[in-house]
Amino acid sequence: MDTLNKRTIAALLVVLLLASICSLNGCTVNTASESTTAATPEAFTVNVKSISKHGNVVLNTSFDEMRSNGMDIADIITVSVGGTKYDLPIGTAFTDVDSGCMICRFDMEDNEVALAINMGSFATETGIGEKLTIDDEPGYKWNSKIGEITLACKEKKGYIDEYNARNLTRTDERRDYASLSDEEFANFRAVSVSGMKENILYRSSTPIEPAIGRNQYAMHAMEKARIKSVINLDDSVEVMVNYETYPDSYYSTCNIINPEMTYDFGTEEFAKKVKESALFIIENDGPYLIHCKEGKDRTGILCALLECFVGARAEEIANDYMLSYYNFYGVTSDDATYNIILKNNLVKNVCGLLEIDDFETANLKEKAKDYFVSIGMTEEQLAVLKDKLGK
Repeated sequence: MDTLNKRTIAALLVVLLLASICSLNGCTVNTASESTTAATPEAFTVNVKSISKHGNVVLNTSFDEMRSNGMDIADIITVSVGGTKYDLPIGTAFTDVDSGCMICRFDMEDNEVALAINMGSFATETGIGEKLTIDDEPGYKWNSKIGEITLACKEKKGYIDEYNARNLTRTDERRDYASLSDEEFANFRAVSVSGMKENILYRSSTPIEPAIGRNQYAMHAMEKARIKSVINLDDSVEVMVNYETYPDSYYSTCNIINPEMTYDFGTEEFAKKVKESALFIIENDGPYLIHCKEGKDRTGILCALLECFVGARAEEIANDYMLSYYNFYGVTSDDATYNIILKNNLVKNVCGLLEIDDFETANLKEKAKDYFVSIGMTEEQLAVLKDKLGK
């Protein structure tokens, strides 16, 4: 037997041996060159069922039909409207995408599939319909221009990390957070960053509202920290004083301001509330406590601005912000959702407020001072604010 034949026989024996081993382990050897990936279902066309008041386009299809055509929650799909194609994710709420972005929404409450824009009109943007004002109720009607839409899956689970980051879940039971201290469970902590005085500024979930099951722990922690002044970003004065937990509490002995902070961080209203909060710090003594309901979003952005102002580094501000997501949801820097939350919730908002392009490289201290000046604070007031909080 020549050398070539020996090599051929040896190769065949190896293939047979591998096939035998794989068979024993419940798999098969694919010697074909073609891909084993299942074929992507073809696009299918649906009709426009209706257009809502705000321009959401309800489709004449169902969740099951979408799934049978290879499209499900957290997939990215291509929507073809009158010759124009739009790539957008499938989600369950408008907030699964940023303001101004498109979404295919599985409306679980009404059992409908709709194409929408968060804070916008999908029908108007895509030319599907024109909204007309009429005298009869309800005061408007849609002049439909396009009746058919084609849908196709572009990327299975291509939006999964973003979707998960926007749909975190938690409980409000202390026993479910055995690894956390009482202070961590209450999302209570001192803001400890470069430039900030030690134990002067604290942040927390609400010490007075029982709804999320953390108030008694936050109340104990603020008393232990000897908090003197409180910025309550969540409640009006009327709501606050009517909580059963408020009268005769340590909280009620503090100096308190109730700016009722908005979530619309780029608005004049938000800037007004920031100024009110900063002037309150100037006019009152610390230690100070800032809280909203959970102490992560409105509290997080206000704290970030103050941290920038005293000279904290970007990494420190990010770590402080994201600690709330660990305390509530167990999110760590190893999770795929970590950087998405950080970018969407902190970096985007701070960059917008301070008018910077790069959160990590910008002179945050200088830009924060410019921001406070832009919202109407004087140099003298900022000097006192720096003296109150900064080293």
